[in-house]
Amino acid sequence: MSKAAAQPLPAERKAELMHRLRRAEGQVRGLQKLLEEGADCAKIAQQLLATRHALDSTYVRLNLSVAGQERSQPTSAQAQRVTEVLDRLQTRLGRSR
Repeated sequence: MSKAAAQPLPAERKAELMHRLRRAEGQVRGLQKLLEEGADCAKIAQQLLATRHALDSTYVRLNLSVAGQERSQPTSAQAQRVTEVLDRLQTRLGRSR
């Protein structure tokens, strides 16, 4: 995607993404604490999975925002970018299963 076509996120979406990132940050801190305390590996793995899910969800929402912005300004070049974004999203969703 070209930098010239970049648009800032709407304030509501930005706030939502920041909230999700803060939650993931808290989960990472929780992981660090579990490791420092010598917690059971299964508990650490469970927390890692939850953290990964939080970040994957944030990634998906960001890409959906980008696709929505591109769709709102349809030109052939922008339509191609939407297709690329959705392809990346599909690839990412496939890896997160």
